[in-house]
Amino acid sequence: MNRVHIESVKPDPADTDVRAEGHAEKLADPARLNALEMLGVMEDTTDPAHERSVRLAGRILQAPVSLVSYVDTERQFFKAQTGLCGPASEARGTPLTHSFCQYVASTGEPLMVNDAREDPLLADNGAVHDLNVVAYLGVPVRAPTGEVLGSFCVIDDSPRTWTQQDLDALNDLVAMLEAELALRHTVNEREIVLQEMNHRIRNLFSLINGMVRIDRRSASSAEALADSIARRLEALSAAHQMIVPVVDAQRHLGIHAELRDLLEKLLLPYKSGGRLTLSGDKVNIGPKSVVYMTLAIHEIATNSAKYGALSVSDGRLDIRWWTKDGDLMLDWVETGHSWGETEVRGTGFGSRLLTISLEGQLEGALTTEAAEDSYRHRMRLPLARLVL
Repeated sequence: MNRVHIESVKPDPADTDVRAEGHAEKLADPARLNALEMLGVMEDTTDPAHERSVRLAGRILQAPVSLVSYVDTERQFFKAQTGLCGPASEARGTPLTHSFCQYVASTGEPLMVNDAREDPLLADNGAVHDLNVVAYLGVPVRAPTGEVLGSFCVIDDSPRTWTQQDLDALNDLVAMLEAELALRHTVNEREIVLQEMNHRIRNLFSLINGMVRIDRRSASSAEALADSIARRLEALSAAHQMIVPVVDAQRHLGIHAELRDLLEKLLLPYKSGGRLTLSGDKVNIGPKSVVYMTLAIHEIATNSAKYGALSVSDGRLDIRWWTKDGDLMLDWVETGHSWGETEVRGTGFGSRLLTISLEGQLEGALTTEAAEDSYRHRMRLPLARLVL
């Protein structure tokens, strides 16, 4: 943690503008608010680690009040405190009209105030008039991912000149508290991963069981059944390889898989000879939707490799996608192959799988148009559903 040296006793008016600049926007930063929610630090529960920390701060710095305050866009919540009394103590927090800690949260820097009554930014703050906050020393408390959650502070009801030793002591206490938060975060993440693995394994077995039961009705032989199941399992394996890093990254940063990456991975065997083109906007797909998009794309590609453009050397596949009115629109167009009037594609389990994946799970629609020299699928999928 950076050491900040105290150079002056009276506040510099120029510092007021720095502290206030972009203040509301910084408090409302989505990553910061998400970190507050993910860590659950604003839940109305007591916590021994926080309680020990504020007691130590009060004893070491000989301050009448010490507290850990977590700040959102409307209020500050006292996760732990010593020395407070009255409504603020009972409510375990105040609105931001009575908060110095909000400026620690927005700037990410320590705030050292020897006499708030002489500070241009803080003199009219409700904490001065209603809570008798005069001297204040607060340092940022950060999430394991770096976002500023709030302030660990000590308060005096009389003017006080804070020293570098005071600041160092508070920084050390914050470092211990942040280590505790990081450890809890790691433990919680492991528990979530185990739960998610169990859930996905159960779903995978259910899906495989369904494929075997349904596909065996239309398979012409045991060999054909085994080949069909093997190809679908390969597609599921490809989806799994994309899902594992996506799930982990999404939990931390909100990251998703990109549609282009998914298409390139699934259609890699057909890219040779310039017969495949992909074009479209950047579209993110969440870990749940990746599974069903993979099954659908694999099924359509398998049909094309059996009956369509991907079954002949001169065939071409052009995939184009765009967004419109909250939906993903995707055109799958095959050319370079002649389709007979009696030829039927996408029957049996494959057709049902497309319906289940695209219409059932992804809440979209699939239309198909066949002409003498072309074949087109058009998907319409809600973007709000795809990001899940």
